[in-house]
Amino acid sequence: MNYYKRKLPHWQPKGAEYFITIRLKRSLPKTAIQRLKSSRKKMNDTESKELDTHIQRKIFKEYEDVLDKGITGPKWFSKKEIAKLVGRSIRYRDSKVYNLYAYCIMPNHVHLVFRHLIKDEHQETPVTYIMRDFKRYTGRKCNELLNRTGAFWQPESYDRVIRDQEELENTIRYTLNNPVKAGFVDRWEDWDYSYCERDFTETFLGYNK
Repeated sequence: MNYYKRKLPHWQPKGAEYFITIRLKRSLPKTAIQRLKSSRKKMNDTESKELDTHIQRKIFKEYEDVLDKGITGPKWFSKKEIAKLVGRSIRYRDSKVYNLYAYCIMPNHVHLVFRHLIKDEHQETPVTYIMRDFKRYTGRKCNELLNRTGAFWQPESYDRVIRDQEELENTIRYTLNNPVKAGFVDRWEDWDYSYCERDFTETFLGYNK
């Protein structure tokens, strides 16, 4: 099992299922960052696993609500060519370093749901490294398309280990319905920059995309 810590702790067991959120640089206002830091301090101070989980979910809800409002920062994924480049890069890694279940590309952030793939116990790639390489490649390519320089992604990512089938289904629904919740479309399947693996759409969503 891998454990990483920057500003947030990252518990990353091998072969687990993950919910990942990555965002553009400067996509959160300073006031929101301060509120999140306060919540993180409470999380770091707690010794209760149940309370720790509750605080992490509270942090994510605040984090997501602010991102969806798009109050500050760039919204590069509103540009079709940028969103498509990122989508292609997500799908390229499918069956190589993870089994992709779903993703959604919002104007300033991206959600992914996948199972960490281990083909060789001696050559597995930690999730942190997978996301680092993904952000390094897409950041460089997107900057070329935008004719800009500088940081593209926020270095820190949010990742959560999915513990059971019910949580997995709820997480996929949440991911797909993010543009609906944000008011961009009425149905998730009308959003051009999302994907759900066919087995999941047929099993519990009841339709295909």
